[in-house]
Amino acid sequence: MIDAAGYCRRTTSRFIEAWNAFWFSPSDPLPLAVLRWVVGLLAIYIVGSFGFELLRYFGSVGMLPIETIREISGPYRVSLLDYFSDATSLYLIHGITLLVLIAFTVGFQTRWTSILSFVLYMTYFHRAPILTTVVEPVVAMLLLYLAIGPSGAALSVDAWLRRRKSPATAAAAPSYQATLALRLIQVHTAIIYFMMFAGKSHGNFVWWNGNAVGWLTARPGAALVDLRWLYQWQYVLNFWTMAIVAFELAFALLIWNRTARPLLIFTSAVMWTGTALLTGLVPFCLAMFAAGLAFVSAEQWNGLCGCEAPAAPK
Repeated sequence: MIDAAGYCRRTTSRFIEAWNAFWFSPSDPLPLAVLRWVVGLLAIYIVGSFGFELLRYFGSVGMLPIETIREISGPYRVSLLDYFSDATSLYLIHGITLLVLIAFTVGFQTRWTSILSFVLYMTYFHRAPILTTVVEPVVAMLLLYLAIGPSGAALSVDAWLRRRKSPATAAAAPSYQATLALRLIQVHTAIIYFMMFAGKSHGNFVWWNGNAVGWLTARPGAALVDLRWLYQWQYVLNFWTMAIVAFELAFALLIWNRTARPLLIFTSAVMWTGTALLTGLVPFCLAMFAAGLAFVSAEQWNGLCGCEAPAAPK
């Protein structure tokens, strides 16, 4: 006779153990530290680009009056820039934001600067949501999860100061927060890839008939290089189009397989380089490639950096 109650207990127990191991087993924070550098530099570039147009966008007589933005975004959007429109205040806030982002990037007082970096970064795009492109949400997602984990525990000023104070604690201690933050990035990134695939699949026949890349090369001033010479190689354009669609689905589904993971990460470097050349969206392509680096294990980063650290989750 089948012991149904015992089977349910064992199945539930195994599921809980696997769930806790996936999300909360202590791991090396090195992958988060690598991401902190890449994401921090991207955030500095994105926010820094507003410096040339602060008064034009956010000034008292700028292009984006607060009343208009509130009508567009509704009452639940919160931004520090809502309350300042004079030149002195705007440039002061902008300078403080860049200093906080730089401190976060180099890993100084990272527990606090990581949180402040996310809050101040979102301040710009809550104030000017109509200026948001495809890259800002990806960087915001990465900043949020890096604020959850100990992203300053390695490759940082904080780690250097810790080594000076106590050489015996040179290596960053494994922590469940590192695993949680890394898993959140991984899951969110896989969902983004799947949604990109789904967006191309739902009634978007230009991708399924192989013409999308050809159309993108025809856009004036968009591509980093002139690829119109590929028109004579129609099969190449068709293959490139279908390869993008196939890669997005493959990454979303197969990145969890340890055997397929190195190939997919290498392929992502090739695909996002090609996409950057094709579309000119270099920051977005860098952000998506950086998000994919969350799947590089701590052992692999340790090998590249020549460091010795505890094992990370697979």
